[in-house]
Parts: sequence; structure tokens; C-alpha cells
Amino acid sequence: MPDRKPGLSPLQVKSSVPPGAPLPSAPSEPVASILLVDDHRANLLALEAVLDPLRQRLVTAQSGEEALEHLNREEFALILMDVKMRGIDGFETAARVRGLDRARHTPIIFISGLPEDEDRRYRGYREGAVDYVVKPFNPDILRAKVAVFVELHRRAEQIKRQEAALRQLERQASDEVFRRIMDTSMMGLLFSDYEGRVIEANDCFLSMIGYTREDLKAGLLSWQELSPPEYEHVHHDAVNELSLHGVTKQFEKEYIRKDGKRVAVLVGSARIETQRRNLTYVLDISERKRAEANVSLLAGAGEILSSSLDFRETLGQLARLVVPLLADWCAVDIQGQDGAIQRVAVQHTDPQKVELVRQIEQIYPVDPAASRGVPKVLRTGEAEWASEIPDFLLVENARDEEHLRMARELGLRSYLVVPLAARGRVLGAITLAHAESGRNYTKADVQFAEELARRAALSVDNALLFEREVTVRKEVETLAEELKHSEAQFRLLAETMPQLVWTNRPDGHHEYFNRRWYDYTGLTAEDTGGEGWSRMIHPEEHERAIEAFREALRTGEPYESQCRLRRADGVYRWFIGRAVAARDGSGRIVRWFGTYTDIDDQKRAEEERQRLVQALERSNKELDQFAYVTSHDLKAPLRGIANLSQWIEEDLNDKMTAESRKQLDLLRGRVHRLENLIDGILSYSRAGRAREKPEAIDVGKLLREIIELLAPPPETRVEIVPDMPVLVTERAPLQQTFLNLIGNALKHAGGTDPEVQISARDAGPFWEFSVSDNGAGIAPEYHDRIWGIFQTLKARDKVEGTGIGLSVVQKIVLSKGGRAWVESAVGAGATFRFTWPKIEAREPSSP
Repeated sequence: MPDRKPGLSPLQVKSSVPPGAPLPSAPSEPVASILLVDDHRANLLALEAVLDPLRQRLVTAQSGEEALEHLNREEFALILMDVKMRGIDGFETAARVRGLDRARHTPIIFISGLPEDEDRRYRGYREGAVDYVVKPFNPDILRAKVAVFVELHRRAEQIKRQEAALRQLERQASDEVFRRIMDTSMMGLLFSDYEGRVIEANDCFLSMIGYTREDLKAGLLSWQELSPPEYEHVHHDAVNELSLHGVTKQFEKEYIRKDGKRVAVLVGSARIETQRRNLTYVLDISERKRAEANVSLLAGAGEILSSSLDFRETLGQLARLVVPLLADWCAVDIQGQDGAIQRVAVQHTDPQKVELVRQIEQIYPVDPAASRGVPKVLRTGEAEWASEIPDFLLVENARDEEHLRMARELGLRSYLVVPLAARGRVLGAITLAHAESGRNYTKADVQFAEELARRAALSVDNALLFEREVTVRKEVETLAEELKHSEAQFRLLAETMPQLVWTNRPDGHHEYFNRRWYDYTGLTAEDTGGEGWSRMIHPEEHERAIEAFREALRTGEPYESQCRLRRADGVYRWFIGRAVAARDGSGRIVRWFGTYTDIDDQKRAEEERQRLVQALERSNKELDQFAYVTSHDLKAPLRGIANLSQWIEEDLNDKMTAESRKQLDLLRGRVHRLENLIDGILSYSRAGRAREKPEAIDVGKLLREIIELLAPPPETRVEIVPDMPVLVTERAPLQQTFLNLIGNALKHAGGTDPEVQISARDAGPFWEFSVSDNGAGIAPEYHDRIWGIFQTLKARDKVEGTGIGLSVVQKIVLSKGGRAWVESAVGAGATFRFTWPKIEAREPSSP
């Protein structure tokens, strides 16, 4: 089959190296071979397009048999294989792959177009798959998963090439060439004497074990110092092999670094008899060992998670598997439906530390609102980690000195918390920590832990679904028994109800009517069968009612319709029909329950109300027109009187006495008062009736505009309390209310030092506003009287006013559903208060 070769693979590069010449450096990015298996060519092309940005060699096969032929001929970094194929399917192919020596350990990712099935997924993991992807898949996620295995292959290839380069060096090296290579080599190279003391080493080796060249010169490096005690037999076997054969096969072990940490290495040695010393090469294989451990851990986790539906047991086994491979300490928490955090598993390399953790949790319970750790991860669904845990972090999170002491005793160095998330829900969290091992978590560890948590979360979610299924099944069985009993009770209740009661099957076919239906319609059960019942609906509503019911059957939404039903004597009466669907535990509709309720009397009453409302609206319009015409006709002669008095005064200017002028001024003042009275009556008649579209009103800005319009005297201090609200309401009524109250306060404020204050407070669904003055005040017995029309407490010759302004305020506020009142006492000023809804309760009507 064809393959993709983006550039020449390093494995295909062939060249000879002259004796004594430096080795050419190997390409830093080996190309991995990836086998794509699918019996549909279109799917293979799609996979090639998804993986093309990785720039790796892609080999395709259109059957399991063809894939096995490829695997017999060459090695692959990864296999992406469809599950359902002609011939042998993906699972069978995977089983045969595991029987091939060359491909036994090759990672496999299954890709399935079948609906997600947990049994199929678990079978894939049992057949050795490292992942199971369901179509349609996210190309970026698949590409990222493949990139992980490409990276593992790249590192393995680098190690192989370094080993090959060393073997070539051993065949060709001269002292001069070897020195140059030793200084520049990317692997550790060293010479040691027969007693195990390190005589010379390159920088790569010293960096690997954390020692300096000064330590080397001081004679601090020896195999006894570097090798852990458990590798004593490995060291002994290597010495014997050197003595017998002069070389050792490469073997794996660990070195103890100067800082006490360990590093996994691949070691090989050769004896140089002429110099009585040993040449040893050392490769750091920590990343490879970690990758191998991770793959093994994922496989082990898959077996554990698929072994039982008791997620508490499986999570406990998972914690025991993780420690100490991935952590020195592991805890698993599950979040209940009530939000409570429950710890279901905890494991530590030191059993005494487990007891210490339990003591800490008992004395200092987890705060669900904590800004770090498990509570935060449960809230956000995002991982949290720290490569190092500084002491100040422990101090910040400790609740007291004892808590700090216990936290320090745990000795945690690095931690990682990942969410257990499945199907868009965060079910819990896994906490991992390093302590005694001295290791630190990296970003790669975070990514691996997230993948492990994803698989664990899927297992937990499946277990929860199974528990719910068992519970629902029991509930259904109980419900079935109850239904047998409740069916008889329903029939008894339906027969006693004053409504027409009916039930339908899920397809809409009527199966039951109560006796009141037959009494009202005069029909028999045979007449009602099929769609015979629909003949009782008035022809004008028949089509609309039937269509509404069919729509309810399609959507499962409640049915409601008003129609007229024919009585047995031929008279039609209005009914409102309603029906709701009864569903089983899976949400499937099992029956419709419906009623017809007689609303004929209410319908007629509503029609009469509408008729009266329309008549009232016509009357209001006529009243508005009359008020407008009347005010115009009344104002015309008043303006004539005012003008006439002005002309008389001008014509008789030299003959007018002071008394005559006073009388004419009094005449014009009363004319002005009559004009204001007419305007006030017109405003009162319209208050609360004329409507406009609600808008967002900045009350503070509105008040400043009103103050500017009223133009109070310079000596008057008007204070508007800050942070006035924004209301969604009609502008004109609110403006008129404030205009009247503020104008009233300015008229009655203190004579020598007048003050007016306007404030607001939140009163739930309303805002409560107040307008206060420092005037003479109002006696309590007049608090109700002032709201009446034409009511004033002082003679109009002393305080100009019509006695209508407060009446208009009361009428507007009441029309908005609020209330207005006054708080005052003689000599203590007055405070007028009113409430106004935060948002208009209804749409504006036509004037």
C-alpha cells in the first residue's frame, strides 16, 4: 500500500565514515512510521489529512490482513485502526498484533464509527489499546494524542542512535578522536579503574548525576557512592562479565545524584587492558522509563476501571496502582449531588502518613469555598499544580499553628490536582503529591494525569449511570404496582370531578371519557370512538383545536385550547381544554391526561368587561377632548381680562393711585391663578392615563434637569444624594411627580436658610424616593387632607398654589402600583415619600 514520506527518513540515510573521522550528527527529529488501518479509502484519506501537519511517515492498509503483512516487515511507532472492518475486525487484528514479536508493544488507538458503547470500549482496552476514539472525532485532539506517541518514538530512536554511535566509536575510536567525541557527546562517558573509582568523565555524565568537576578531582565519585544498595548484584554481575569477556551487555539501573534524587540510566562498559581501566557509556533513560511506566499504568488502570461497577472499590485500587509509580500520596474525592465533597480513597507510601492525613481532615475539614486545591478544581473543572511547594504557601493556607505543624510533617514537595470530568460534568478530583521520593511534577505529568482522570471519570460516570438505572428500574416496578392501584382511584376521581375528563394513548387515540362527558354530549361510547368526539367542537374552532392537539402530540408539550362544545340539546358552550403527558422513567410518553372545563360564564363576563373597557376608553378620549377645549375656551377670556387690566393701567398711568395699581395687580394675580388652576385640573384628569414607551431613566440626571428648570433662588441649597438608580419606566409621569414635589418643597422651605434634599433607597421590587424641606412642617391631622384636590393649608394670597399638585402626584404614583405619603411635624419641616417600581409591570397601552 502507498505511504507518505515527508522527507527522507533518518533510517534510510546510508553513508560511510572514514576511519578516524568524527561521526556525523544524527538528525534531531527522527520521522516515525504510523500505520493507518481502515477498509474505506475515504477514511484513510481523511486520517492522512488530519495527521499531515505532524510530518511523519504514514502507511495505509485497507484490511486487517494487509496490516499484519506490514507489521511482519517493519516496525511502527503507532497503529490507528478502525474497529469495524470486512474480514477480521479491529479487535481480532489487535489480538494477532500482540502475537507478533516485532509489534507486541506497538501502541494501538481504535477509531470507531459505531455509537458509544462502554462494553466495546472496555473490549478495546482489553485487547491492548491505549485509547478508543469515537467518530466524529475532533481532529486537533486526535492529532495531539498521536503527537504524544510520535514524541515517545522520537526519544526511543535517539537512544538507539546514540547506542549505535557508541558501538561505532568503539570500533573506530583512536585516543584523539575519542577525546573530541567525549567532550561533545550527548551521552555520559567516563573512565574508571578496576576498583570502581571514576578517573575521568565528560560534562554530560557529571550533569546527569549532579556532581562538579571539582568533586571528580577530589575523588568523590565511585560506583559504591553512585549505586543504590539494591543494585549491588547488578554491579557485581557487570564486573564478572567484564573480567570474562572484556565488555558488558547494556543494562538498566539507577544512579544516586548528589542531591539525593535518582536517575534511571542505560549502562554499558568495555575494558581497556593496556590502560587497566574501564570505559563506560551512560544514557539518561528517565523520560523513556517514565513513558513506559505511563503506558503500563494506563493499561493497568484500564483493567482496574473495567473490572467492576463499584467505582469506590475501583478508585481505591487505582490509588494503590498510582502509588508509588506516579505519586508518593494519592487521594480521590467525589462530589455528591448536594455539593458535599466525599473522600473515597487515599494511599501513601508511608501508612503512618495516611493516618496523619485523616487526622488533618477530621480536625480541619475542607472548606468548599477554598481558593485552592480540590474545591477550586471542582468549581472550575481545570487542573491545578505546583512544581514546588514553598513553605510560605503552607503558612498562607494553615488555619493555626497546629495545622501548620501537621502540614509540614506531611513533607509534600510537589502536588497536582486534576478533575474527574465526564460528559460535561465534574464528578470529583484526583490529588497527587510527591514527598519522600523528592520528585517534582512537570507539565507532561499534568497531561498524563488528566488522561488518567478522564478514563477514571468515564468509569465513575458509567457506574453512577448503572446505579441510577437499577434505582429507576426498581422505581418503575414499584410504580407499576402503584399504578394498578391508582388506576381505580383515578377512575373514581374522574367520575366525581365537575369537568369533562379524558385520557389518550401516546398516539393520541382516545381511550377513556368520564360519565359527565357522555351526559353533556349525549353521545355513546361507540359515537365517541376514533375521532367522533371532535364532531362536538364548533366548526369555527374545529380546525384550530385539532391542530393544537396534533402539535402537542408532536412535541410532547402541554396542550391548551379554547373552543365551543355542543351540548346534547344543541346549545354550544365555551370550554377550555387542557392536557399533559405522563412519562416513564426514560422520558417516554405513556399516556395523555386531559380535561374540558366550562368557561362559558367567564367568557361572556370577559366579553362584557371588554365592552365596558372600550366604552370607558371612548369616554376618556371624549373627556380629554372636552378638557382640552374647555381649558382653551376658559383661558381665552382670562387672557383678555389680564390684557385689558394692563391697557387700563397704561392708559391711566398718570391718573392711577397706589391703591388702584394694587387692585389691578391683585386682579392679574387672580387671573394667573385661574390659569394655573385650569392647567392643574387638566393635568389631574390626564394623570395615570396617558402612556408612553418605557425607557431607561437615569434618575440623578433627570433630577438635575428638573432643578435647572425650576431655577431655585441662589440662597436655596438643593442636595441630591449620590448613587441615584436607573429605572426602566415612562419618563413623563416620573418627571411630573418629581417636578410637583420639588416645586412644593421649594415653596415651603425655610425662609432664611432654605434647604431641599432628595434621596432614594432600595425597597425590594420598588425604589423609595423622598423629597425633604426645612420649612414650617405639617401637623399630623392634615397629613391625609393635603392629598385631596384643591386642598391647601395656607391662603393662596400667602403661598401661590392651586391645591392640585399633590393630588396629581398621588394619582400618578397609584397608577404605577406605588404609594405616596408624608412625614412631618409642626416646626420640623416635611418629607414627602413615594415608591416607584424598578421595572414597568406592563406594556404601555394606547392613549
